[in-house]
Amino acid sequence: MQDAQPELKRIQKQYKDNKEEMNKKVAEYYKENGINPLGCIVPLLVQMPVWFALFRVLREPLLFIPKEATLYSALGDPLSVLFFNMDLQVPASAINAWVDRLPYIVLILFVVGTALIQQNQLTKKQGTTNNPQQQQMQMIGKVMPIFFGFISWTLPSGLVVYFLTGNIFRIGQQALIVRLEENQKDKEKNKEKNKEKEDQKENDENKEGPVNNTSRKKRKKRRRK
Repeated sequence: MQDAQPELKRIQKQYKDNKEEMNKKVAEYYKENGINPLGCIVPLLVQMPVWFALFRVLREPLLFIPKEATLYSALGDPLSVLFFNMDLQVPASAINAWVDRLPYIVLILFVVGTALIQQNQLTKKQGTTNNPQQQQMQMIGKVMPIFFGFISWTLPSGLVVYFLTGNIFRIGQQALIVRLEENQKDKEKNKEKNKEKEDQKENDENKEGPVNNTSRKKRKKRRRK
């Protein structure tokens, strides 16, 4: 989808005064190149079975652990499986005292914050657009952090930790991709500059006349020897 941005911007610029024709051309471009505008939702759908499995395991962990396992006996003592003073089997909404809820609330805020950072990375890379479909996808991306914060309030905290870990990983992944793309662009620019310098040098040599060019070629041959 990111590779299609230059062509999409060209179409938007060319048909900016005719939105109907612009949408038609964008749809044709998507169809010709096999692009699905809703493709960014697919990773979320792929993760849903993992969410359901984690939800079930965290809610009733003893059903999935052999009784002779050490973990089975350890889960019998809630204090032995706390994570930063949080019981990952319970949601923040199940905690009665607000003081005890504080770590859970901080965890949820981290999930929302990292999701916003991730969405900001994608928005910067895509840039502003007049395409209604792209605008709709960006709006969905802005709503998703709030949605995750809302559902994190009622889900087991272990699942919220999973959300946070995934967000941090994707932020690092996106930052790495952007860095590699910038390095590639810098290399291409340097190649173009070097090529322009060489072309300019050849033009200058051609202007000096055939005698000077011959002498220059001889000097180059001597240097190579």
